[in-house]
Amino acid sequence: MRKGLYILSLILLIGTIANAQFVGKDGVSKALFYLQKPELDSAKKYIDEAALDSTINNEAKTWYYRGFIYKELYKSKEKDDKNSKYRLEAVASLSKLNKIDAKKEFTESSSKMLNYLASTLYNDAARSLAPETFQLAEENYAKFRETMLLSNPDVELKSQDIKFKLALASMLNQHALQGNNLDSSKIEQVKSIYKEVLALDTNNGSANYSIGILYYNQAADIINNMDYDMDLEKLNELQDICIDLFLKALPYMKKSYDLGYNRKETLIGLGNIYHGLNDEAKEAIYKKELETLDSPDEK
Repeated sequence: MRKGLYILSLILLIGTIANAQFVGKDGVSKALFYLQKPELDSAKKYIDEAALDSTINNEAKTWYYRGFIYKELYKSKEKDDKNSKYRLEAVASLSKLNKIDAKKEFTESSSKMLNYLASTLYNDAARSLAPETFQLAEENYAKFRETMLLSNPDVELKSQDIKFKLALASMLNQHALQGNNLDSSKIEQVKSIYKEVLALDTNNGSANYSIGILYYNQAADIINNMDYDMDLEKLNELQDICIDLFLKALPYMKKSYDLGYNRKETLIGLGNIYHGLNDEAKEAIYKKELETLDSPDEK
């Protein structure tokens, strides 16, 4: 029995020595040794050394494993950090890999990692859609796009772009409309985002309707806060500004109407715009259609 235990101990000792002997002296080998334990901090130390080692930093495996190690560090330490540096280092390493992996040895695995990292960036962008963090949302969405294109340069992202921009504009618009007065700088920012959506899709009903309402609300805000005791020249100036805003709102609201978007609200918008333009005939047309839409026979 004692002899059997001695032999078993000897086998284990020989196995340990053999394993130690097979760990290479280069940074990648050491990093892989600690990655298997797993000891991510030690793996990071040696893969970073490998990235600076001119004898191996042009090898695809160096950047593949660096991307993998940093991805694992992100998952274990910074999963809830929307500004994770580990995640960005993982993406940067895999980007480097794509440029030097001539044999495409790591393409499939790298693509899976990039898709995973891209999904976390998209989710963090969506979770940051708030007035105090919207700039972080924009940054993470831009990084999401870059990462997806690294994984697949031919990927179609227009629908995601539109979805994100609409959500961003809607959030900022709600924030701008808080209180009794409009924040003109925020309104211009929101309009700009909606126009970016229309540059991608001219037939987007939501963007057309929303820009129309923004112009209309600006005019309505001026009217509601107008001091009618002001001198006639100033009054005429403000009225001209309002007419200009109503005219700017009109083509967007008409487009929304033509697209059949948000029918009831669009009819109300058109009626109000023509009212502001003192065009009673056209105002009546849309009011009548609205009444027809609201009648029991149409429901």
